Amino acid sequence: STFTLSANLKRTNAVLLNWSQDPKEARRRLMYHELSPEFHESGWMEIVTGKCVNLDNVYSIISSSRTIDKHTETIGGIELCYGTSEAVSKRVTTQAAWLVAWNRASCAILFAFPHRKAELNAYQEYICSQFGTNEEYCHSRVIRFDKAVRNRVASTRRYELSDIAAFQDIFHSHFNPGGKHFNEESTSTSSAQTKLLFAKREPCNKWNNNDCPRSADTCRYAHVC
Repeated sequence: STFTLSANLKRTNAVLLNWSQDPKEARRRLMYHELSPEFHESGWMEIVTGKCVNLDNVYSIISSSRTIDKHTETIGGIELCYGTSEAVSKRVTTQAAWLVAWNRASCAILFAFPHRKAELNAYQEYICSQFGTNEEYCHSRVIRFDKAVRNRVASTRRYELSDIAAFQDIFHSHFNPGGKHFNEESTSTSSAQTKLLFAKREPCNKWNNNDCPRSADTCRYAHVC
């Protein structure tokens, strides 16, 4: 089928195409502009190259008081690196954390693409509505859904974040029982909890003496040597 791109999206694509000729120079101009909002170097590069901004990295940086980014400068053909990457890695797992990271990232995106204000506002409103209509224990699903949507937008030049109808398949896979990604969190959490439980259990002396009447699942001690 034929895609009809909005004037807004065409403008975004034109800017990205221009920046692709020299992404490092584009990043430098954004980073060192006198009105540039606070944002880390690798994040600026994600914006300049049209990639999905990693909100986990953004949140880790916001939550850290230490030097968190490695900076590079090229002088006379020699690339100089300074700074360290010492931020403690943190994942966005709550609505509050998502908003903190998204607000920081969206400010940088808006600075790079002033024409995307309505798009970014509409997307934030949509994701916040998902947080509002889902119970708190499902918020991790909303966060995974957001990441999947932004990855799709970054992987093609056909969509804006505000093209909600284009993401229905992603929505169903995350929120409908039987969807491919519906049980991702519960499965990984259950597996982690099981491993932790067994790691804390002491060996069963009776089992080692072939005298334990309980099964491995019901015994309070681990059936290991």
